[in-house]
Formats: sequence, C-alpha cells, structure tokens
Amino acid sequence: MSKTFDDRGSRLPGGAALAAVLALGVAASAQADPAKPVKPARHHKAAAAAPGPNLATEIEALKARLDAEEAGRADDRTRIQAAEARAERAEAAANDARAQLASQIQTIPGVVSSAVAAAKPKPGWADSTTVGSTVFLDLSNISQTPTPNKINGTGLDIKRAYVSIEHSFDDAYSANLTLDLAPNGLILNGGTYGTGTEQGSGLVKYAYAQAKVLGDALVVRGGGASMPWIPFVENIYGYRFVEKTYTDLNKFANTTDWGAFAAGKLDDGHFGYAFAVVDGAGYKTPERSLGMDVEGRVNVSWNGFVAAVGGYSGKEGNNIQQATPATFHTAAREDALLAYTNAQFRIGVEYLDQQNYKTVTKSTPLGGNDKSEGYSAFGSFNFTPQVSVFGRYDSTKPSQTQTPTESLTYFNIGLNYEPVKVIDLALVYKHEEVKNAPSGGYADANTTLAPLGGAARYDEVGVFGQYKF
Repeated sequence: MSKTFDDRGSRLPGGAALAAVLALGVAASAQADPAKPVKPARHHKAAAAAPGPNLATEIEALKARLDAEEAGRADDRTRIQAAEARAERAEAAANDARAQLASQIQTIPGVVSSAVAAAKPKPGWADSTTVGSTVFLDLSNISQTPTPNKINGTGLDIKRAYVSIEHSFDDAYSANLTLDLAPNGLILNGGTYGTGTEQGSGLVKYAYAQAKVLGDALVVRGGGASMPWIPFVENIYGYRFVEKTYTDLNKFANTTDWGAFAAGKLDDGHFGYAFAVVDGAGYKTPERSLGMDVEGRVNVSWNGFVAAVGGYSGKEGNNIQQATPATFHTAAREDALLAYTNAQFRIGVEYLDQQNYKTVTKSTPLGGNDKSEGYSAFGSFNFTPQVSVFGRYDSTKPSQTQTPTESLTYFNIGLNYEPVKVIDLALVYKHEEVKNAPSGGYADANTTLAPLGGAARYDEVGVFGQYKF
C-alpha cells in the first residue's frame, strides 16, 4: 500500500520519495573520493546491487514515520468529526430549548386569563345592563307677535330629559326602558310648553322587548318603540337638539307609539326597512281603539347617498267605541327623503304629502278631505371636526282644501361647537311665520301662531345644547 507525507504543503508518493533518497545516497557514494579510480567489482552481482545496511534502516524509519504521521492525521480527522457532531447535537438541543420556552411564553396569557376568569364572580344582571341619559336644553329669548304669549322673554329651557336603561339577556334578546322627564319641555323661569294633562310629569318614552330573529336582517320589538320615519330622518338631519324634524315639528307624525315593530338591514346596510302596527295616538296618550294604524319605510344607501320613502294610514287613536266626536276621515301620509352625507358636510330634502292628519274627527262645515303639502331643505358644513355651520328652510301649505291661501315658512341658522363627542353647543336663530291662517291660527310643536291682520311670527335666538352619556 502506498503512503504519502506532507512537506510544506507538497504531497509525494512514498515510492518516489524512497527512490529519491536512494539516488542521493548513490550520488554521495560516487562523490566521496573523486581522486580514486573506481575498481571493478570482484564480488557477486547481487551483493553489488543490494543497499547498505544504514540506508535500508533509514528508509524503514522514514516509512514508519510517514505511517505514524498519516495515522495522526486520521486521528485528527476523527476528533474533528466527533467535535462537529457534538456541536450539531448541542445546537439542536439549544433550538429545542428555545422552542419549548417560546411555547411556554405563549401559553402564559391564556393561563392568566383562565385564572382571572376563574377568580371573577359569575356575571350578574348589571354586567349586561347599560344606563344612559340625553338632555336637550337652551338659554334663549323668544318674541312672538302679535298676540302676547307667556313663552315670550328670556329663560333656560329643558326641552327633553331622557333616562334610559337597556338590558341584554343574550346576543338575540334585550329590553329597553326610557323615561322622558320633560315630555313637553320645561321652562325653568316658570310655566311649561304646550297643553295637556301630562305636563310636568315623567312619561314612558320606550318600553319594549326586542328579538334579533335573523340578526340585523330582522329585528322585532313589542311595546313602546320608535316609529319608522321620524327617528330615521333625525339621524340624517343631525341637529335634533336645535329643532324637531319637519313632520315632527308640524305634528304630522309621531316619534314613538305602542304596538308591534319590525325592522332590518340587508346587503351590509345598503338596504333597510321598518314597519309598525300601532295604536296611533303617540306615546304621550296611549289609546285602545277599534283598529290599529300602520306606518312603514324603505330606504337605500350608497356611497353617502340616502333615498327613502314612507307612508302612514290610520285613525290616530280616535276610533274609539262610543267616541264623541266620531271619526269621519282616515289620516294618510306619504314621505320621501333624499340626502347626501360625508365627514365634512351633509345636505338633504324631506317631502311630505298628507291627507286629513288634523281633521280625522272633523265634519261639516270642515267636512271633506283636507290636504297638506310641504318640504324641508337642510344642510351643514364642518370647518373642523368640532366646528360646523348649519341651516334649514321649511315651506308648508297647511290646508290646501279648507284654507288654500294659508302658508307657513320656517328657517333656522346656527354655528355649532362640539368640544367632545357627547356635548354640542350651538348659537342659533329661528324664525317662523304664518300667513292667511284661519281663526285660531296654526299650532305646531313650538307654539300656536294666532294671526291678527292675517299674519303672525315667532323669533327665537339663543344658545342650544345637548349632552348625553
């Protein structure tokens, strides 16, 4: 077997090295005494060819040393391979340890949450119950002409004060109770708005049980709840604390009533609907009548645009057995809304066409169908997220059949400041005027405009606000 050795990085075959050494030895012997002639050999040829004993020994020693060096290098390779294997095993063990530590760290939040949940008392009714409040108020000056009126002057008014309690039984079932502690508005410097036995008393605004039958696609309520039209328009108008919406201000619709309700949203809210079967007299004066009224709405929304139509039909809670006077007409109303809203501005128009809404119990000489028609245009612009300017203009023909020349106009303009999301403060001017009204004037949610000489007007200026939590 051939051997190799390493001399400063060069590797030569063992046989070649041995031949080189032998050649060097022969040359050295030939050069030992160049002066003496070489004598012919007298011994046997075999003896002349055999190397001397010293040279053979050196060759054997050199071979042994080369074998030892090769064996040493083999041992070094073995030790290196063993060290590499130990390093690989150590790295694998370290990776396993890191993975186990990471897994243990990831389980810590779950362990903590489980421990907290185990230590937390079982949920009570309060954990699924919310309590809130909304208040509309103003500090303003009112001037109404020509008839003197107790609402004239300056004062702090609380128009609405709602306290609500809502409880969720689970994801599908819930209930709501909301009290209206100022149902007709309360003037703190004396007196109350409007007329009626309910003045100064707290009323139940909402009292209903709710079930999400098909999630948001079908929600049903039973009891006293929001009607389909007015609350929908209020949400788009955005300034209910300043003034009621058009149909509400002119008493052509109710915000809330007693009955059964169904509503829903489809296609990610692009389509909506709401229907109600109710007593018809509104939440302030619940009545049991011989029949129930119906109201409905459908709407579509797309990229900020909103379009809605609605309608109403019924006796407004007047169809009572042995009632005096009896009902002579059926009230009906058709509504439409077109609006556009975004983060900076909103603009919209609401249209109304109604029949006999204020003449259900009227006979001759006011007999026959009566009709009203009108619209409300509104808009607002946000200079900043906290500061906005807004305005609105209403035009109405209150009685196109009985007093066709009668006309009513209303407008407001204001500057609103919203320091936080739950508070609004607005500097507002309102103006309302009726012309050619019949005897007794025209009554809306603000006042009764009783004209002398064919006209009457109402002006109000002040700071209007709301807060809610």
